Amino acid sequence: MQILISHLTGNLNSSAAALAYAELSMLAEFHTTLVVPAWMRWLSVELGWKSGISNRRLFPRSVRPMLRSHPMTELLRLACRSSARLRNSRLGRNHGSLEQAVQRFDAAVARSVAQSQGLQAVHAYMDTAEQTFRAARAQGIRTIYELPTPYWRFTHDIVVVEARSQPEWAMTLPVMDKNSEAMQRRDRELQLADVVLVPSELVRDSLKMAPPFPAQVHVVPYGCPELQTPITRPPSTLASLHPLRVLYVGSLNQGKGLAYLAEAMNGLEELATLTVIGSRTSVAPCAALNRMLLEHRHLSGLSHEEVLTEMRQHDVLVLPTLYEGLALVLLESMACGLTVITTVHSGLAGLIENGQEGFIVPIRDATAIHDRLRQLARDAVLLQTMQQAAQAWSRVHSWQRYREQIRGFITAK
Repeated sequence: MQILISHLTGNLNSSAAALAYAELSMLAEFHTTLVVPAWMRWLSVELGWKSGISNRRLFPRSVRPMLRSHPMTELLRLACRSSARLRNSRLGRNHGSLEQAVQRFDAAVARSVAQSQGLQAVHAYMDTAEQTFRAARAQGIRTIYELPTPYWRFTHDIVVVEARSQPEWAMTLPVMDKNSEAMQRRDRELQLADVVLVPSELVRDSLKMAPPFPAQVHVVPYGCPELQTPITRPPSTLASLHPLRVLYVGSLNQGKGLAYLAEAMNGLEELATLTVIGSRTSVAPCAALNRMLLEHRHLSGLSHEEVLTEMRQHDVLVLPTLYEGLALVLLESMACGLTVITTVHSGLAGLIENGQEGFIVPIRDATAIHDRLRQLARDAVLLQTMQQAAQAWSRVHSWQRYREQIRGFITAK
């Protein structure tokens, strides 16, 4: 079997799936937008660049020969995102939005599928699959659809409720018009899929809100990184000598439940400190977010390696997210030896045991987060036991296991 896979940014999830196919000599092509050449990566190291596309969009060595890039639309999108002047120009308005980028990328991949010889399957992701799948179906090629986040109607309903309950944070929430072309396209993508892959039970269950579609749904959880640097933690007798070191990593918007984390930290001033790592996703000013960032340590623009370094210097990661497929930051932090506090909507529910590797709390429950943080701050033995359990769990649930599940799924069909 020969498989073509496509992803707009070539993120970690899609790279892992591509590697799974490559390891079976099944990967025909891997389409993405930007492929940073080796000389630029070398230059970024020499110049000390800590972030940017030169330190992301990394691809496994065995996948690189099959890479096919479509860079121009993505370069324009990134330029418009960083320049208001370009974004508001005629060029930016006509060609620089994410919506325009995904449609052009999908069309480019569809052309490649139509011209291909010998493909048996295409693997595409939410928002960039419709045209690719139509081209595949015209040739009798199997379509594999990956949905990394909960179904859009599920997310839409949460956003509507959240905007009303947290008006101070509403401007940081995504704008989701249920009648928009983008949302309707997601429904059409589902209809064109032969198989749907999702990372968690949450995403699978959210699809109950979708119109009926013919595909089978398979849960294949993402993996934890296999870190090269050993993680060492202080003995429990020493852990209580410093305040509990709490970490948040993610986008700075209320979809991640930041208001509930800010509230949960109230009253813990003597027991815990909070570091917030992330960048704003909205240009609209948010006074509540500004206050939170002033009251706690805030870092942005870090490279991935710098984020992992910060993780190793903290005790617990809190992600009070309202909707998530399976948050990779949780998996990375557990691999770094942190216990986690997260919600039933993080994708981790059903994968870990509540109270063993981490705590699973309801969404919108600052009190539950506060109580768990207080418990960990006062019980160094419990903290260390949960950290060790989290790291042991991460070693079992690795990206290698993810690739094995993908391989098993493909070869069984």
